Amino acid sequence: MHDILIKNGTVIDGTGQLGFKSDVAVEKGRIVEIAPAIPKERAKEVIDAKGKFVSPGFIDIQNHSDSYWTLFDQPEQSSLLSQGITTIIVGNCGASLAPLASQEAIKAVQKWHDLSGVNLNWATFAELAAALGENKLGVNVGSLVGHATLRRGILGDQVRAVTADEIRIMEDLLRKSLEAGAFGFSLGLIYAHEVDSSLEELTALSKTLKAGGGYLSVHLRSEGSHILEALDEAIELSREASVPLKISHLKIRGKKNWHLFDRMASKLEIAYHEGLNLAFDVYPYDTSWSVLYTYLPKWAYEGGRAAILRRINSASERRKILDYLRAAEENFSNIIIAHAEHNPSFVGKSIAQIAANQEVSNEEAVLNILSACKTQVIIFDHNLSDEHVELLAFSPLSLIATDGAGYSKEDLNNLVHPRCFGTMPRFLKMVREKKAISFELAVKKLTSEPAKLLGIRGRGTLAKNNFADIVVFDPLKVSDRATYEHPFIQAVGIDHVLVNGQSAVRGGNMSGSFGSVLTK
Repeated sequence: MHDILIKNGTVIDGTGQLGFKSDVAVEKGRIVEIAPAIPKERAKEVIDAKGKFVSPGFIDIQNHSDSYWTLFDQPEQSSLLSQGITTIIVGNCGASLAPLASQEAIKAVQKWHDLSGVNLNWATFAELAAALGENKLGVNVGSLVGHATLRRGILGDQVRAVTADEIRIMEDLLRKSLEAGAFGFSLGLIYAHEVDSSLEELTALSKTLKAGGGYLSVHLRSEGSHILEALDEAIELSREASVPLKISHLKIRGKKNWHLFDRMASKLEIAYHEGLNLAFDVYPYDTSWSVLYTYLPKWAYEGGRAAILRRINSASERRKILDYLRAAEENFSNIIIAHAEHNPSFVGKSIAQIAANQEVSNEEAVLNILSACKTQVIIFDHNLSDEHVELLAFSPLSLIATDGAGYSKEDLNNLVHPRCFGTMPRFLKMVREKKAISFELAVKKLTSEPAKLLGIRGRGTLAKNNFADIVVFDPLKVSDRATYEHPFIQAVGIDHVLVNGQSAVRGGNMSGSFGSVLTK
């Protein structure tokens, strides 16, 4: 007797091949049969998928549910499940929850979440996996190892180059984490505790991946005027280490930099055709969700929060920072405060509005906001080109990812990016409306391609004996509904989601948490 039988649907199996009419039978968490006409009498539960597509569960390869801490305080991850995501990869942009070489290491995530009162019962990567396994996870969870986490575990808040011995210690921590099941290594080169990392350090750590397996995930050092140099650095690292490269949330920020797009795309294509194992992820929105302090000059935020606050409060250094911000010519009306630690009154207002209220310049308002919030400020910035977003989303080299986190309840004091609720449906709607690629290729981007990069076995395609992570969606109705003003709104058109063979979403409604911790 089958546990679940999905009948009458069009199977889009994740391989890119044409969809075909078939039924799918599930038993004990696995797919046991894919055939044209499986008798419904042989099943305990029947899902009628007539007029719907039946696909593998979507894999969100660029996720921050760990750094936003929602894996612990909202483990159901409903906003991800409701958009068809069954597996997430965390530990991105240089910040992971393990390994913790010291108490300082966990501070790598504090730019996204206030760590006050947080209690940890792990230090190693294996212990983190065990701790996550104690939660009722809504989705499957795997993790990378973050560079800033390694660095801060050894250096704390010190701003200096690492020694050869310290590099060896970080290599050992990374190696042991890979042996314990980490999927790779991530860099966040724009952030305070990685911005001055040497090429020697980055290369040595990246080479550790070759023996341990896994890929290199890079948040580029610049996504603006220096994006071409930043891209060269990431490509060179991948070549030197001979490891696969994934560039995180690829984009060009700021209209004045959009002219660099063609040169950026050309660099990627040349590297790929020269044999580099290369991919990038992209979210289908024209607004970034960023940490405000990264808008300062890099020298101003080296060393982290204490150093930033000290420089903001120094008259001479404050003047230099203001000069830099004025020269940057940002459109502060486009920058909206999404999260302001200790000061929720800022949330939902533009920096230009706050400046007017304070009767100061926009640049002064930036520093005042950072000071009032102890630098913990996250913003929306409408600074991306719609045309570029579409070109990147439909590129043969791209994967689609949220770069967000999973939420199961509304945050009354802060806003989250609508991509946390709508990324996958929004992309599928784009596919329906733009017709730039087929649904078969679109689903492949969401399933088997990230699974291949990760080296996950038994997920990412619909095949006999694979894990039954399955999505049933309506190709004519699937769409996002979340907005920047009202982001906590579930998408539509995702009718059923199975995680490990259990119904996690039934008729568009949450019905259970059945995720597991994944290791490589």
